[in-house]
Amino acid sequence: MAKEYFFVFYSILAVILLTGVRPAARGMWREDALSLKTSKGVLGFCAVAIMLHHMSQTIYFANEDPGILIFMVDIGVCFVGMFFFFSGYGLYSSLRDKPDYLKGFLRHRLPAVLIPFYVCNLVFIIGSCLWGYRLKAQEILPYLTGVVLMNNQMWYIVEIFFLYLLFWLVFRLVRNRDAACIVYGVCVAIMIACSLCLGHDTTTPTQGLWFHGEWWYNTTFLMFVGVLFARWEKQILGFIRKFYGISLIVSALLVAFFYSRTMYMLQTTGYWYEWPGHPGYQEKWQTLAMQTPFVLFVVLTVIIVMQKIGIGNKILDFLGSIALELYLIHNLFLLYMPVKNRVGYILACYAASIALAAPLHWVDRKLIGLVGRIGTKKERAV
Repeated sequence: MAKEYFFVFYSILAVILLTGVRPAARGMWREDALSLKTSKGVLGFCAVAIMLHHMSQTIYFANEDPGILIFMVDIGVCFVGMFFFFSGYGLYSSLRDKPDYLKGFLRHRLPAVLIPFYVCNLVFIIGSCLWGYRLKAQEILPYLTGVVLMNNQMWYIVEIFFLYLLFWLVFRLVRNRDAACIVYGVCVAIMIACSLCLGHDTTTPTQGLWFHGEWWYNTTFLMFVGVLFARWEKQILGFIRKFYGISLIVSALLVAFFYSRTMYMLQTTGYWYEWPGHPGYQEKWQTLAMQTPFVLFVVLTVIIVMQKIGIGNKILDFLGSIALELYLIHNLFLLYMPVKNRVGYILACYAASIALAAPLHWVDRKLIGLVGRIGTKKERAV
């Protein structure tokens, strides 16, 4: 049975993550734990873990036995949470350390997410049509513009776009940094609440309406957590390092507690406990109240461990460089890869996704650089 070999994928992920680990010297700390290079490697690992999460869901929702991959079916939020955390952390740490950071913010930040989105979106549409999808006339414009997502796994870019805009707007208008953090947190909370109240999309074949579905809001709070962490980084890391053992144990215990409560909520009510006349708001809030701290403490535990254990190798560096493209394009192969054997299916999806993400990343870098040069020339002309 194919499922007997699913343990191989956990082993591969472990090798990717643990190759070249570098423990800190006794009494010392890994000062590069939150560096750009390290965070990119972490997100590269998270990207391939998210792929395994989605493939596990594909097997599970096809009413097949996922074997030991059942653990991955509901754990993807933790890896997505890492993306949001490091996005928030990167925003505020750049604001903190770079003079006049907000002046060139829109010109630098937005193309870096919009160009990969539209390049991968176009490739996804073309690939789907080549694989037999019949694109209806009324779908062409919504799908091409992204107003409706043909690939609903691209929701992350739509949301991060608005979170970036909110950050730029709030921190430009509110000069006091602490007050700005509070306002930003309120805005993020409002976004979460609005998305939750919209429920699920039952009108499009791809569930592609913006902000419909729990994946749009069940990890969003980690963006704000990343901002707060960067704002009080010295104080937080000082506390963690002073009480390292206690911090690690307490955080790990809270992960276990909120994981069990999250699984209970997902299995008894969850986000889909809704029908006409019953939007399920209470059930959604109850599930979110367990899942959000679960993801938060998973991220915190990882950060605590990384204070003593450094990670990084050439594989993580490579995966980190193409992490966004991997995130955006792998659903093409999840949907259409013509492999019956599930082990072969997972291996083929990984191989094809990485093989396509690498050149897409090269194209994205070229286009982002071109947009940046055009913007610089316009600024000089003014």
